[in-house]
Amino acid sequence: MHAYLYLISATYVSAQRFSTLAQKLEGATAGPALAIRLEAEGAGLWSALDELRARGATRIDLRPVGLPFSQSLEKWLPGAAGAWLARQDLPVPELYFSASPEGDMGVITAVARAELPMRRISAQPQGERGKGWDLPPAHQHHLLVCTGPRCHVKDAPNLADVLKVEIRRAGLGDSCLVTTTGCVFPCNAGPVIVHYPRGDWYRMADRADIQNFVATVLARGGRLESLIFHQTGVSHETA
Repeated sequence: MHAYLYLISATYVSAQRFSTLAQKLEGATAGPALAIRLEAEGAGLWSALDELRARGATRIDLRPVGLPFSQSLEKWLPGAAGAWLARQDLPVPELYFSASPEGDMGVITAVARAELPMRRISAQPQGERGKGWDLPPAHQHHLLVCTGPRCHVKDAPNLADVLKVEIRRAGLGDSCLVTTTGCVFPCNAGPVIVHYPRGDWYRMADRADIQNFVATVLARGGRLESLIFHQTGVSHETA
């Protein structure tokens, strides 16, 4: 069975808007298909490949979606898919990675000539200012959860949801500000959560790590040395 996996990089797109696009892509495909985000939320690359294989796919085409598509992701994705392939039992499906659609002049022409609804913009003094954008909410702990593509593939978005659930369960919702971020750089150590004001960088592999972090660090003020791999202000460069 020939299946298709659409790869979309869209950080500031709502879940509803992405869902609509995903449904259209999957519906327009002649064969089984999935569309996933490479960051933020939803199924990651590896879990999507798992699903298509479970559905009987013997060949899976990975198709980037975006104009232009990230050159960094374009270089990294085949390796990430290859890592998934290396862990599979025989027989393994064939994987292919397509070029970005920006290389197809037909796509470019369609975008340039598309007849789309237009709305006129009027002058709006201070129109760039949003409601509630003046001060951060009150908090004691600021937690930066990386949901960039390389952490996303290791289920970082799911860990962010688990973190919020465990914080509420511990009665710490009013003292914690959880911010999901793009890439914070030490991708090989991910999924990454940075805890301020201490500046400790944690690797959170699963739900158990999150629960331990909330109970030990946030509730009791301790530290989890076994999960800390860096601290802000401490150089990681070798002499």
